[in-house]
Amino acid sequence: MFPAPVSEQGLEDIMLNIKKRFANKPKVAIAGFGKAGKSSLFNAIYGENVVKVSMRTDETAEAQTRERFGIDFTDTPGIGTGKFSFEKVQQMGVFDRQHVVIHVLNGASAISAEDEQLHELIEQSEAKRITVVNKVDILDEQEQADYAQSIMERLGLFPRDFFFVSAKKGIRIADLIQRIVEILPEAMRDAFIAEQNADLALKEKRIRNVVYSKAVICAATAAIPVPISDIFILTPIQIAMIVTIGCFHGVEVTKERALELMATLGTGVGLREVARQLIKLVPGYGQVVSASIAFAGTVALGETANAWFKKKMKIEAEELLQIFTKTAEQAKQDYQGYSQRQVQLKQQLGELRKQLDSGTISQDDFENKLLELNNSQETKKSDSADV
Repeated sequence: MFPAPVSEQGLEDIMLNIKKRFANKPKVAIAGFGKAGKSSLFNAIYGENVVKVSMRTDETAEAQTRERFGIDFTDTPGIGTGKFSFEKVQQMGVFDRQHVVIHVLNGASAISAEDEQLHELIEQSEAKRITVVNKVDILDEQEQADYAQSIMERLGLFPRDFFFVSAKKGIRIADLIQRIVEILPEAMRDAFIAEQNADLALKEKRIRNVVYSKAVICAATAAIPVPISDIFILTPIQIAMIVTIGCFHGVEVTKERALELMATLGTGVGLREVARQLIKLVPGYGQVVSASIAFAGTVALGETANAWFKKKMKIEAEELLQIFTKTAEQAKQDYQGYSQRQVQLKQQLGELRKQLDSGTISQDDFENKLLELNNSQETKKSDSADV
């Protein structure tokens, strides 16, 4: 008895779970007084001018939310003005609805009693707070030190609780993004990372974690000497990887679109197309793929998909194959470094297959446990990286 392939419904469920993860958006507010540079900071994070910047403190008359940057991002108006008083903030429950509140202090002005009041208001809310001093580009080292001392004395914060940025010059905006990622609920981090454009290196690192975690799973699957078609297990994992990478680039990826890329690379992947043909010609035949090939092929497929989505799927097939081939060769060399993790996964996957063969678990149970194992490996890889 051979394990059955992942069902169409099982594959749809995997894709649905991925899309739900990226649709789970956190809420972030930027709070501060007029001229603190809230709108400029908002723009710096988005990577484009989506909020009108004005010298008038009451220009932004009401809280604005943009469903971008992977979040419902709220830019509060100049708190303390007649149009957006402390009382109105409390009545609206602005901060209580947020996961993160960025408290922006104006580096060009001394900390005021109103700044202290706003700080207390944020502290009393359920949101996580990040305090930044904007306009660091106009402060010298001594002025920064003096301002930091004032924050510690008046707001009761330690140096680790705040940092200096410049929305205008882009100074430490990437640090701000990483701080937001650190304090967001884990389930919302990918959605946040996916849409932001201020720290592309962070996005690339996360995508690479996904690619290599999937490659390790595929290698462990292929390493088990069971006479079944590995294509039935590898393909759903690889499709899930492609869908995830597409989501990081804001591309809606269907199963058909993922298969389109895999088909384009068919001659390079080799093992996949050969397996399909043998299955068609010889009923019951299973193509066993070596662990190193499964690892290298999955890494190459992931890196190629990343390049494909970056360019909005406007790359010629020949260029895609070149990317795939070059990456696969490098991945074969990298494979040995993942052997220890592959041994552990081989044992876990082998046990799952035995349970399915013996009827201890159903096909649905097998698919769910495979997904859980896949996600757990991806999380471990992500947690081991610095984000």
